[in-house]
Amino acid sequence: MEKTENLPIIYSHAAGIDIGSEKIFVSVDGIEVVNFRTFTAEYRKCVEYLIQRGIQGVAMEATGVYWIALHQMIEENNIKVCLVNPKEVSQVKGRKSDVSDCQWIQKLYSSGILRESFIPAGKLKELRLIVREREDIIEMGSAYVNKMQKALELMNIKLTEVISQIHGVSGLRMIEAIIHGERNPQKLLELCDARIIKAKSKDVLSALEGNYNPTYLFMLKSSFQMWKLHQQELVNIDKKVESLLNELNINRPHIDDDAKPKAIRHHKPDVKDLHQKMLDLYGVNMCSLSGLNDYSLLRLVGETGNDLERFPTEKHFVSWCQLSPKHKQTGRTIKKIKVRTKNPAGQIFRDAARSLLNSKYTAIGAFMRKIRSKKGAAIAIKAGARKLAIAYYNIIRKGKAYVEEGIANYQKKLKEREFNLLQKLALKYNVEVILQ
Repeated sequence: MEKTENLPIIYSHAAGIDIGSEKIFVSVDGIEVVNFRTFTAEYRKCVEYLIQRGIQGVAMEATGVYWIALHQMIEENNIKVCLVNPKEVSQVKGRKSDVSDCQWIQKLYSSGILRESFIPAGKLKELRLIVREREDIIEMGSAYVNKMQKALELMNIKLTEVISQIHGVSGLRMIEAIIHGERNPQKLLELCDARIIKAKSKDVLSALEGNYNPTYLFMLKSSFQMWKLHQQELVNIDKKVESLLNELNINRPHIDDDAKPKAIRHHKPDVKDLHQKMLDLYGVNMCSLSGLNDYSLLRLVGETGNDLERFPTEKHFVSWCQLSPKHKQTGRTIKKIKVRTKNPAGQIFRDAARSLLNSKYTAIGAFMRKIRSKKGAAIAIKAGARKLAIAYYNIIRKGKAYVEEGIANYQKKLKEREFNLLQKLALKYNVEVILQ
């Protein structure tokens, strides 16, 4: 701590808090440290202590979910809270303790060194948590789809080989009938969609012949019931999402747009007029962006908010999304850096870019295929996601509409750039370029 004495003081009434599961440690001057337990009554004492010491700003690490309750209580008392990434305040190994941590955080914050993490305000914070919970429920539900598939394989019922997904309408009808005792393949086939009956009836009949073992049937029934439970919970979450969107759009102007909303193929939220709600929330039709639909935008608005003024330029936004190139240069050597944790907003842009990788109609798809041929799919997807993030930023901050130029225009511009480069090289080496 002795080396921090010469740091300039920018925020004179600043405190640092180290949060744990059982205790929090508070330093208001970088020297004195007091601790409080993590009960609500103790948090109130902590807030009173900060007020008595004239604290105007507090810095704390984003440790799990422990910070959320204290963060809210401090903000309610008109004290600014700076939430920071724990990696940015880590100390030298071997000298770390709860006491020294809060002192170190206070020193860095009072010197204006720390970068504040983005925390959505009000209902946007609740929307972020609910949408993330929805994603978790979907992921947990998919585990039971895998378990149903395992139980069917144990009985050598090969439905997964003949229909696209066992949790589709046809697959669920057959599974439910099997659980209720139906064994006749012909009757089970009749539960399928007409297109499956027309194109795959023979294969479905063969796939339904198996060993209906009581134990395996019990496993199938158990997994099916758990999957249905998760689906019902998704319905409840969607109602909450709709309620939050309605509250967020109160007093917002109604945006008219005749453009047809993009289809949501997987895990579509059961939210009435979702497209119109997203139009009103953003104030512009963001679905013009390739690869993004209303569900993607619902996930993004909780992560980024609908106002990006905190990012001075598009490069700041792309860097925050962890989509900018990462490298560490020492002398002439450039070392690559592996980022273990991914920004949720950046991951949404990556997913959107991945869906465009093989697109035959979008310029971003052609751009990513060009990068993939040289550097691989992972770098190509990141590069495509970066372009989407820049377009997203420009629409919100600058009102620049995104116009899909198409592959033909992209290839034309690429050809022009290559020809201009060829002319420069020809001039450099005193060579004449003749077009054929």
